[in-house]
Amino acid sequence: MMDIGNKLKTLRVKKKLEVIDMAEILKISVNTYRKYERNESAPDLNMLEKIANVHEVSILDLLKEDNYTFNNNENKDCNINNLVINNLSEKLIEQYEERIKELKETIVELKSKK
Repeated sequence: MMDIGNKLKTLRVKKKLEVIDMAEILKISVNTYRKYERNESAPDLNMLEKIANVHEVSILDLLKEDNYTFNNNENKDCNINNLVINNLSEKLIEQYEERIKELKETIVELKSKK
């Protein structure tokens, strides 16, 4: 079973992109993207969509065979807008907490430059 971080790295290398390239394309910090590849943070649904677009794959391709569970509410037309991603909320909380920490550090840095 391949984790999402390894999938992201594999796809990036296959496209001959560096981490910095992915970060620039996605408009996120290099550190944030590295955390995705190391499984230290999980991309949210919007970011997964952007990553999938870069690699020309579906979000489901990125997530299949992982510990992500989908519930399409018995709807046979599996529309991505109807999917509920379970087991992602804890990682999202960690991701948002890390982002808040980064933003607070940036604020302190900017204030010190005044």
